[in-house]
Amino acid sequence: MIYKLNGVYYDANSYLIVGKKNILIDPGTPGNFEFLKNQIEEIVKDIDLVINTHCHYDHAGSDYLFEEYFDAPTIIHDSEVEHLKNGDKVTVSWLFNATFNPPKEIIPISEVKDELNKVGIEVIYTPGHTKGSISLVVEDKMITGDTLFAYGVGRWDLPTGDLAELRASIEKLERIAYQKGIAQIYPGHGEVGDLGAFGRAKMFI
Repeated sequence: MIYKLNGVYYDANSYLIVGKKNILIDPGTPGNFEFLKNQIEEIVKDIDLVINTHCHYDHAGSDYLFEEYFDAPTIIHDSEVEHLKNGDKVTVSWLFNATFNPPKEIIPISEVKDELNKVGIEVIYTPGHTKGSISLVVEDKMITGDTLFAYGVGRWDLPTGDLAELRASIEKLERIAYQKGIAQIYPGHGEVGDLGAFGRAKMFI
């Protein structure tokens, strides 16, 4: 089951996957920590993993706090491990006038992809918004990060972004969504969408 958690300020959407493993997707910025933690503890006692759809500060800035509190390591695409570890310009923390504090334990997605698949989470590589952006399929839902919104797409003009890759990723997600009978799109910002999101996205790219 997926719970959409309510963030504050400019934070990304956060999602809690509850199942054989309890997994937090995109915990947002440090200012969101207490707010999210309280919501999580109303649902489960603990979380096992944090997964970032990409390394941007508004999605990954509080990874280290959830690691400290829940002892949950962070998983991210292999190409963004070093960006997360170093808190460099690709995290775009500078857009928020913030300092990026990385988690201590960062696991490349390639090392746990098969394990995630066994607990019903399919990882899809969707570069474009950033080089290491990923999306996830859970049951009949698709978590798309900043690749696809209900009414638009993520920026491609930030470090490692690429419009051609974003177009290709959205086309890939659309094919997979129809093949798998996806019912809802859970984006990185804004409201939950339906399959009409793909048609709307093409107006922007």
